[in-house]
Amino acid sequence: MSRAMPGVKVIIVADGEVDLVALRTVACPEDGPAPLVIGADGGALRAEAADVVPDLVIGDGDSVSAEDLDRLRDLGAAIRLVAAAKDESDTELCVREALVREAEQIVIFGALGGPRPEHALANIALLALPGLEGRDVSIEHARSTIRLLGRRDGAARVEFRASPSDYLSLQPLAPGADGVTTQGLRYPLAGASLPHGPSRGLSNEFIATSAAVSVARGRLLVTLTRRAPDR
Repeated sequence: MSRAMPGVKVIIVADGEVDLVALRTVACPEDGPAPLVIGADGGALRAEAADVVPDLVIGDGDSVSAEDLDRLRDLGAAIRLVAAAKDESDTELCVREALVREAEQIVIFGALGGPRPEHALANIALLALPGLEGRDVSIEHARSTIRLLGRRDGAARVEFRASPSDYLSLQPLAPGADGVTTQGLRYPLAGASLPHGPSRGLSNEFIATSAAVSVARGRLLVTLTRRAPDR
């Protein structure tokens, strides 16, 4: 499998819940270059379960055994062990490594659903790292994709493609977002202000196969959730 050059896609696999089929589909495209895959400590085992060998494993080793690391090394993975006493989570170290490699697109699997909810909150907060602004960064979880739209000062816009009745939720970061306008959703917003806290932007719905969200100022966590096939 060919490896990504700087400026393309990096996949990070953390140690939360992972859709193995989705991970393998993204990590092993039928066409084009394969992305660089980085396992965040025990996330490397999640990748291995999807028949994806990570190119690099970064972590303090508290979720992988020495035997696991030896096996991954034999399969071709590079191993970078770090001290357990550190300021960054294993997942943040992987994100920072992707930035060092000048990744334009970063897809994170396994960021949510683990036994400790504070890790999930920390992983979502990583989307606000200053170095990620202007890059295509998403968290994939089950049928949902989470992105951060906007900036503290300045306008931003993003378009989405989905199926009618799929959900699109907007949740502003503090202190809130101004000038929020949507198109293609059941409950439209036109220059609205969304303060941090209230849940007004939750569970909007597509009314067609595309929708757009723009914001004049502020940052929004935007979650696209695809309905189950039988709903």
